[in-house]
Amino acid sequence: MELFEEIYGSYFQAVRKILTDAKKKPLTPKEMEADIQNISSFESTLVILPKLLQGAWHPLLVPEGEKLFSCALGTAGNETDRNFLKPPLTRLQKSWLKALLADPRFRLFFPKESLDLLEEAFRDIEALYHMEDFYYFDQYEDGDPYGDPVYRSIFQTVLEAMTARRPLLTAYRNRKGAERTLEVLPCRFQYSPKDDKFRLLCVSLSKGCLRDFHILNLSRIEACHVSKTPVPKTFDWDISRYQKQEKEPVRIRIYDQRNALERCMLHFASYEKQTVYEPATNTWLCSIYYDPADETELLIALLSFGPVIQILGPEAFLAQVRRRVKRQHELFYGLIE
Repeated sequence: MELFEEIYGSYFQAVRKILTDAKKKPLTPKEMEADIQNISSFESTLVILPKLLQGAWHPLLVPEGEKLFSCALGTAGNETDRNFLKPPLTRLQKSWLKALLADPRFRLFFPKESLDLLEEAFRDIEALYHMEDFYYFDQYEDGDPYGDPVYRSIFQTVLEAMTARRPLLTAYRNRKGAERTLEVLPCRFQYSPKDDKFRLLCVSLSKGCLRDFHILNLSRIEACHVSKTPVPKTFDWDISRYQKQEKEPVRIRIYDQRNALERCMLHFASYEKQTVYEPATNTWLCSIYYDPADETELLIALLSFGPVIQILGPEAFLAQVRRRVKRQHELFYGLIE
């Protein structure tokens, strides 16, 4: 069973859309049918529409002349569309949210006041799971210090600038320990499960002009504050325009074993991909586009899937795979001997 299967299902969303539109003006059955098909499928129309017009759900609508129906749950002036028919949280959903509250990464995105309110709201709810239930066997142990008040304050400041779409002035320490001042336009956070670190994808500014694309480790930002520098009118907040990308994607074959397709799609959700099914071999061919800075992490992630995938190319990437596998083989048998 899906966690939010029924209450957030397509039937509920389709009826909600019809009632929301019917609050604004009376609808014809044809318009209701269009609302259903925009959210669900043609087959859903055969179920939902009869129930709304003559069946068990007909009290939700009020006839307004011939073949016109309005919403029976009040007028648009009584409540906002955003909260109209807002579904309540089930106990399972509350239990899931209570579990998320224990995740230090989740807590970074909320001010302390909001966290206090959430903790009070779910005080009597049992968490669906606990952080100690998980063991990360392939993750570095020097992840970001999520509980550090300084780190949290910097994260909140970056989030504020990102949300307001304002420049950010940062004091940044590079991997060699040298500190420099950077004024950047913060576009997006990136999280690395392998490193257990957050990164900031941004574009630097110099004298009000756009400069270079940067990936900054959050833990290396010593201090920062929202800048008053105007954002250039030509700037596009879609960071993909400024990211570097290898000309040739990594191509892999995904075998129909051990739920490999779903695992790959989830694991590489942050990458741009193209996936096609090959009926002759009952496999999927997937092309993964990536930033050169992420090449090593992508390589390690692909190798972790073992025999359920086959890396097809490009040749330069395959050469790295062979070198890494050969080295692991030598280390393994060296330890045995």
